[in-house]
Amino acid sequence: MNIKSSLILLFSFLITGPAFAIDPVYEGPNGIREQVFATNCLACHASHLTGSVRNGAPDDVNFDTYEATRPNAESAIVAAVEAMIMPPAGTKPLLNEEQNAAMLAWQDAGFPKGTITTAGSTDSSFDGTRLRIPVVNIGNQKFNATLRLIPLESSPTGNGFVLENAALTPASSSNPATADPATGKVFVPSAAVIQNGTDIGTVAIQLTLIPGSDPMTFSLDNRLTVPTNASYSFNTTFLNLPVVIVGNQKFRANLRLVSLGGSPTGIGFVLESAVLTGASSDTAATANTATGLVTMPYVELIQDDIIQSAVRAEMQWVPGSNPLQFILTSYTPIAQ
Repeated sequence: MNIKSSLILLFSFLITGPAFAIDPVYEGPNGIREQVFATNCLACHASHLTGSVRNGAPDDVNFDTYEATRPNAESAIVAAVEAMIMPPAGTKPLLNEEQNAAMLAWQDAGFPKGTITTAGSTDSSFDGTRLRIPVVNIGNQKFNATLRLIPLESSPTGNGFVLENAALTPASSSNPATADPATGKVFVPSAAVIQNGTDIGTVAIQLTLIPGSDPMTFSLDNRLTVPTNASYSFNTTFLNLPVVIVGNQKFRANLRLVSLGGSPTGIGFVLESAVLTGASSDTAATANTATGLVTMPYVELIQDDIIQSAVRAEMQWVPGSNPLQFILTSYTPIAQ
């Protein structure tokens, strides 16, 4: 089986036909309430029901409103999807495969009430064990996917990811991941790295599908060098700027290196993500909105996870560029 057909098979159960098409959100005619709770749970777990008609359902466990459902959503997953003890025998049928997949996708998305719109570096996240990607574009379809980190000898980095689940999603993102069925490549442009519950920086992640793997397995093709919030760094591909002062606001930005004509250095950067931050820094970058000049007083150059040197650099915004592009106009070594 070639890479293209393998990747297509990965999502074919979602793409073809009406199956596995429940939206991983509570509301809406195709949401979890109408397609799961209304058909399998609300005969007992509804707020207006009392006494024996609840068939033993606890009075405080209801799924007819989002506000009632949210505190019980995790336990509903355990009982209905994992243990398969709900609904009880003789009441309503157990959840089918489509409903199970939708419930897990809803859980992975954080149990949203309605359609989600994600933006910036929060699109994807990696907590050291699992890579969660809210939006992966494959052709004209969008998926939510969760992958688990594993050791993988055949990978250039010695690690890889195995797919745990994937489901169609109504979410949108200004910075989605993309999967190329022709090459098996999956590119996650910006993933927030979470450590002890704290976002410590962003990384770009490049994966490649291993043809014929079952469950689907992807090699991790690049090192996950995570800059700290206090580190202005460039790792040969991505420029991390923890604090960029723009007027009276501060942003954390991540930019990707590109070849750029018209640049005196021949290269430049394209903005991958930018989010507001409350962080401060003695070496903060500054952006002049009047001139488009971005000044970076201190940037560490990193190779193979080792700081090689540091530079002072400047770049110039390219007017009209979308996404935003910047010409690297100068960089001067800083004596260590």
